[in-house]
Amino acid sequence: MAHEQGVDVKDLALDGPGLTFIVYPKAIAQMPLAPLWSVLFFVMLVTLGIDSEFVGVEGFVTAISDIYPQLRRKNVREFFIACVCFVYFLIGLIMVTNGGMFVFQLFDNYSASGPTLLWFCFFECIAIGYAYGADKFYDDIELMIGYRINPWCKWCWKYISPVVCAVRMFI
Repeated sequence: MAHEQGVDVKDLALDGPGLTFIVYPKAIAQMPLAPLWSVLFFVMLVTLGIDSEFVGVEGFVTAISDIYPQLRRKNVREFFIACVCFVYFLIGLIMVTNGGMFVFQLFDNYSASGPTLLWFCFFECIAIGYAYGADKFYDDIELMIGYRINPWCKWCWKYISPVVCAVRMFI
């Protein structure tokens, strides 16, 4: 593809949606059995997207249900999940409009990538290691699974992970 376009490979490889929806489909089109690989690639993307949505919805619903236990009742929980999915659907509709790619890039750049995730991980480690207490968290895990995990995890929560996240944020 780089030869066809007369550019270096480093200039050809995009990231984000350009890589997924421009570069990979062109590369797959040049392979033997291109229709098969194309179908497999896009089925993989759809299943990856659906799986990511399951995780996002379940994580959000569980966190809110922990705060408001009345949402755990059978019919209330299903209605709440349906409302959350509908709101996610409405947010997704914004991304299929004419300016949707710009909205998508705003979400991609500022909500769930790079420095944002590092800050989140850094403060999560601080919250677990120091605010809640690594020893208490360690004991809670033992209570849940029935045995003590490797003490290495406790050291990571308190020292190693926050340092690695902080160093990575500034490099």
